[in-house]
Amino acid sequence: MTEPTSSTPASGEDAFSLLPGRHGAGRTPLADAVLAAARRDIASFHALPLSHGRSIRDSRIRESYESLFGAAQLAADVSYSGTMLDSFFRPRGPLREAQRLAARSFGADATYFLSTGTSTANRVALTALTRPGGRVLADRSCHQSVHFALGGLGTDVTYAPMQRCCADCPRAFGDLPRLLETFRAAVAEGRPYDTVVLSAVSYDGVRYDLPTVLAELAAAHPGVSVLVDEAWGAVHRFHPRLRPLTALHAVETLRRAAPALPLTVAVTHSAHKSMSALRQGSYLHLAGEGEAQERTAQALFQHHTTSPSWPVLASLDLARLQAETEGEQLLERSLNLARTLRTELGTDPRLSAYRTLGAEGHLTDPALLVSDDPTRVLVDIGALGITAADFRRILFDEYALYVARESGDAVLFHLHIGVDEATVLRLLDALRTIQRTYRTASAALTPGTSDHFIIAYPPGIPITVPGERVCDRTLGEIDALRSDGCEIYTLHQPGVSTAAVPVPSGPPVSTAVSAAPAVPAVPAGRK
Repeated sequence: MTEPTSSTPASGEDAFSLLPGRHGAGRTPLADAVLAAARRDIASFHALPLSHGRSIRDSRIRESYESLFGAAQLAADVSYSGTMLDSFFRPRGPLREAQRLAARSFGADATYFLSTGTSTANRVALTALTRPGGRVLADRSCHQSVHFALGGLGTDVTYAPMQRCCADCPRAFGDLPRLLETFRAAVAEGRPYDTVVLSAVSYDGVRYDLPTVLAELAAAHPGVSVLVDEAWGAVHRFHPRLRPLTALHAVETLRRAAPALPLTVAVTHSAHKSMSALRQGSYLHLAGEGEAQERTAQALFQHHTTSPSWPVLASLDLARLQAETEGEQLLERSLNLARTLRTELGTDPRLSAYRTLGAEGHLTDPALLVSDDPTRVLVDIGALGITAADFRRILFDEYALYVARESGDAVLFHLHIGVDEATVLRLLDALRTIQRTYRTASAALTPGTSDHFIIAYPPGIPITVPGERVCDRTLGEIDALRSDGCEIYTLHQPGVSTAAVPVPSGPPVSTAVSAAPAVPAVPAGRK
């Protein structure tokens, strides 16, 4: 039987020692152990030929490997286990100590490091918390990994509905009042739900009021198990403004009021989404003793790869220490930068084409049991006259700025701890340039008498010239040309005018105009 990974603080530690930044003395035991192994020129007869770059020393593509990964990364990516470094599934050395430090920092009874992402962490947690035939009440807005896992566990699943923020904002989230109503009704009927699943920090920037939700669940059925997917909010633990709504802080509060409370809570964190961890680095925290830890260790053995990435695991150790010592300062910067971005978009006329949706403090109805994630800024770009997909591509291709999320005419900016003042200034400059460019192009594609050349390339023949009318048929022709792969360009010609030419029922008529371009032609598009 797999030995559980115990991260329970040693007896005699007071509550003050469990607060972020009050312990560990700057230690990163796992990162130090991996670094020590990387510094030794160890030759392996086991696996991973690439370790220390041995298999590519005389290769023609060695330079590409080293340019991408660097000698240090190649040396740190090792395949040692047991007493040589530590056992992933039965840790007794530096991994065990690193997990104990993380558990203390986050306020958990046990913490497990995963190198295969939070999709795996969710599967592990659900396997540990549920049993075949058990009843599960799941937040409909949960990540696909939750839905897939529940489908294979033999449980009886009820999905609580979702709701939209409002007509002006595309964000959606779980209908928590109805979830709690459904939960209480099941208890009253004598058929309580064994497990509840919550997606508490959303991609779009919605946070759940977990102190209230967990307290209501525990009051109705104290023995319930809860999985809280906080994938996007791992770092929130380390700022006093953000910490109160986190799951483990809510559990600490409940336990102070009722120390014998049997509530079991598992929390999953995609550390790489909000902390300085390598991609696929995730934490699984557990507030629960004895059997809960044993079942979690067993589930980890079932679902996690037997070839964990030691660099990813070591990055979780380092990310925890940085969050303890620097997290509050970094998050304060993020909050200020998000506020600056909202202010600039709302006050600078050179950014008037952009409109923030769900501005900070937008979700103010306490009955919804949700609030804004203030590090997220959702922006409507519809007034530019280009699609959100085109806007994202322009930012990436022309300005080396990446945004992942689009919803209708809106895009989402995540002001995480890796975004600094210089990056926000770059973004604002890019937004101003894009507005100058594409608002002009958008104006050219408005029905009425045009003062623009509108040119399709190929073949480079104007669709309209200044003085001609742009009508719905013209716009339909432009859409058809774009669908055929043509690029549409506009060229503004102030001071140049021709007699208005009516558009007959046949092919559009163009009048040649000889004039020097006033401004360079720019690509244009329609929504």
